[in-house]
Order: sequence, then C-alpha cells, then structure tokens
Amino acid sequence: MLFSKDELNAFLEQSQTKYQDEGYSKADITKLTRRDFGIWLDDLKTDLKEQILSNSLLDPKGKKDRVLKAEFDFEYFARTYFPHYFSIDGACALHKDLSATFEKISSSKSGDKYAYAAPRGHAKTTYCSQLFPLWCICFNKKKFIVEISDSVELVEACLEAIKTELEDNANLKMDFPNVCGISKNWKIGEFISKNGVKLKAFGSGKRLRGIKYGVYRPDLAILDDLENDTNVRSKEQRDKLEAWLDEAVLNLGSVDGSLDVLYIGTILHTDSVLARKLKLKFWNAKKYQSIIEYPKRMDLWEEWSNIYKNVSRDASDEYYIRRKSLMDEGSVVLWQEALNILKLMQKRAENLKSFNKEQQNDPRSETQIFTKESLHFYKELPKIDYFVMYIDPAGEKKKSDYTAITVLGVDKKEAKIYIAESIVAVMKTKKTIKEIIRLHQVYKCRVLAIETNGGQEFFRGWIRDKAFDLGVKLPLKGVNNVANKGLRIEELEVPIDDGEILFHKSQTLLISQLLEYPEAKNDDAPDSLAGAYSLTKLAKNRARRRL
Repeated sequence: MLFSKDELNAFLEQSQTKYQDEGYSKADITKLTRRDFGIWLDDLKTDLKEQILSNSLLDPKGKKDRVLKAEFDFEYFARTYFPHYFSIDGACALHKDLSATFEKISSSKSGDKYAYAAPRGHAKTTYCSQLFPLWCICFNKKKFIVEISDSVELVEACLEAIKTELEDNANLKMDFPNVCGISKNWKIGEFISKNGVKLKAFGSGKRLRGIKYGVYRPDLAILDDLENDTNVRSKEQRDKLEAWLDEAVLNLGSVDGSLDVLYIGTILHTDSVLARKLKLKFWNAKKYQSIIEYPKRMDLWEEWSNIYKNVSRDASDEYYIRRKSLMDEGSVVLWQEALNILKLMQKRAENLKSFNKEQQNDPRSETQIFTKESLHFYKELPKIDYFVMYIDPAGEKKKSDYTAITVLGVDKKEAKIYIAESIVAVMKTKKTIKEIIRLHQVYKCRVLAIETNGGQEFFRGWIRDKAFDLGVKLPLKGVNNVANKGLRIEELEVPIDDGEILFHKSQTLLISQLLEYPEAKNDDAPDSLAGAYSLTKLAKNRARRRL
C-alpha cells in the first residue's frame, strides 16, 4: 500500500488549503489537487521500485516448479514474488483466512460474497487490493476486476502499486513474461495487463451500471473501506450506501452469477453497512479483533495504564517488564509479531474509543448503554420456579415488521432471571399464535402479556380463541404501554450490569440489538425483554397475594 487513508486525507487537505489560500476557484482547486496527487503518486512509486529492486533474484532453473506451485497456493505466490511486503514475520489468522478465500474464489466458477471486518494495520489492503489482483492477473483467474473504496484515490494507488510490480519486478518478469510490462491502456485508475486482464478503480457511491470491458462484465469486485468516519454517522447515508451496494455493485456481473464480491473494512459504526453485512450468513462473514483474548490480570494493566498516562512511558515500561509474565498471561493477539499485547494496550490507554473501533471492530457510541462486558451468561437452565412470556406483535403503526417474544425463567432462591427464549422474526398472525401457544405448552408460563398499543387488542382475542379451541389454559393479559420505550429499555441497565438477568450465547439478535442500542436499526428484542422483565415483578406480586 503506497499510503494510508490518514496520509491521503492529510495530503488532500494540505493541497486544497494551499490553493484556497491562493484564491483559486473550486474547479481549479480540484484540477490542481489532482495534478499534485499524480506527482505524489510518482514519488511513492519510485520508493516502491527501490524496494522491489532490493529483492534477491530467483534461480531461473526453478521457474517451472515455482509457477506450478504458485498457481494454486496464494501464500506461496505472494511471499515468493513480493517479499518486500513481508518484512514482519509470524502467522496471522486474518492472512491465512484471506488466502484460503482467494483460493476458493479462484477455483470456483460460481460467484459468491465475502465480508471481512479487519483491524487497522493488519495489511488487509495489501492482501486484498494488491496481491490478490496480481495473482488473478498472472494466472488469468479473472478477466475484469473493479476496486472500490470510499476515496477513489486509495484504490487508484493500489492499481499504481500493481502496475509498478508488473513494470519493475524482475522475478515476476522472469516467471511471467507474457504478463509483465506496459500495455496500451496504462493510466491512473485504469489499466489492461499484457495478457488482457482489466482493472478499474471507483469511488463508493459512483455510477457503475452497465460497465463493460469489451464483451466482459466484471467478475471480481473488491470493496475496500467503503465508509468513512463522517458519512457513517448519518443513517440516511448508511441506507443510501447499502442501497447502492445491493443494487449497483451486486448487479455488476454477468447473468450467469460468476461475480465474486470481496468486501473488507473496519467497522466504524454499530449500524455501518459492513456491520449489517456481517450479520448475513450468505455474505460468508468474519470479524477479527487485534486482541482475541484479554489478559487475566487486567487489574495490573489498569495500574500500568495510570502510570503510562500520568507518569511516563519509561516508568510504565519498567512496571511491565517486572510483571511481564503475569501481565501477559491469558492474552491472545491476532498478529503477535506486528502488534504484541504491550503495543495494543498502549493504543488502548491512549484512546479507548478509537481502540475499540479501529483495533477491535467494536465501535461504541457515546450514548451506548449496554456493553459486552456488562452481559452475564448461562450454559443450561437451572431449576426454575416460574416462567413469564411477553409478546410484542408487529403492527401497522409500528416502524418494525418484526414480532418479538421473550420468555424469562425466575430462580427465586438465587434471585436470578434467565432468558429462556428470545424470538424476533417476521411472522404472520397464524404463525405467531401457534408459536405463543407452543412456548406456553413448553414453559407453562405463570403469566403472559401482549402489547395492545396501536390497535392490537383484537390480537389478544384471537390468541385466546385459538388456545380455547386447543384446550390450552392461557393466563394472557393485555398491556397498553404508556411509558416511553427508551426509558423502559434503559431500566434494564442495572439488572443486566448486576447479573440479575442472564443471557444464552445463542441469543445473538437480542445481544446485538442491546449492544447497538440506542442507535440500532431495530430494538424489538430489547423492548420485548423490558416488557418480560416487568412481568417477573408482577408475577412475584401475584404469588405473594396468593400466599
């Protein structure tokens, strides 16, 4: 990668400010900044050429064996011909998984979609936007590759790096003479290799409909950091970008379904487009974090952090060296050789919010109420004294089309409440009624309640009628919620923090909606949980009255 997004933004801002101060018009500033960008690219390419030329030459006698192995082994290809990108040793799960994905893409005739959330500084762009396209070019694995990023200049730089390899990499020239060298179409942001593979760069949100290379439609789309910190804040912008991705990008390919889409980036917002795609199984999604497992002795790290921030770095280093084995115990990081636990904890101490977002793919809003650390889990339900059920049906006046059903189990002796069921789904009326009756037959709830806001009173009658027909006694009551929904959900903070409410790890939708609240697209599951939690108090009072 010739430069980072931060370096690009700094360059563009400096160039634009310079011409603004000199009184140029907006149109002229755009042209002049573009000219400066081209000059800057040339300088960076010169630096890359020097790195390439410093590589040792491969033995010509081993050409045949190298090419045969490199065709099906991406990691071997990358490390053999581009050692200048591998100055840091060590295994990284992200790189291994990406290599496996590249090999899967290259061996399959049918297209697929892949979404990866990767931390900053883990060579995701180098792998996905430079080395993978080079592999596709050298072995004609793809015919028309498009690279798309939030800033078109970022992917233009990736294409320039690829071109530099094809022009100046002696080992590549020796083993792939029919591929290397300059062709007739060889410009910034677009080129065609000597063996006829086209690459083109685009900025996110740009017009893509109908793009072709002769008779070919794109067969590989690489999406690298589609969002930025500014536009990701707006739900309108997030919705607009997702619509563009779904409608324009995913329809770039041929009707035969051969288009592969590789979407990689960092999660900048809990409801970012990347975050949305990671929830969809058909995107073959994976999320990576720099710290996979935190150290056991976080109390020592808190003391270290205080020294690092308030005394000096030298003092914090001395503290760490004395207790290294204790402080390292239990920690697992994604790429030990690049970012060990000390370096990562330094980043964490410097800016926790930025660290969670950039390194952990866990962006946290300043308004976030529920955190992963506050959740408590159970593996199996213990002996439960009684269950309650709360139903929040979809309705015409509700923004969501989802029906949410929560079943809670109460252990009076331990004063714990277990979330036995959290169901959030689009369900027609008949299916909803069947599900409610089924759950009651399983859990024999002491009380059931259904939200009757928005004209849903009739629904309660239907449930009772069906239960009566089946001979099921249903202690069902209607609830007309007049309290603010946000306040109802926020009242869960204390019982969740205190471990009174326990979750099961299978309840992923409920957990994600809680962690993303109040900025989540939907909050049906937390709202239903709040309703069910209030029922546990009601059921407890009923039991007391019977006594």
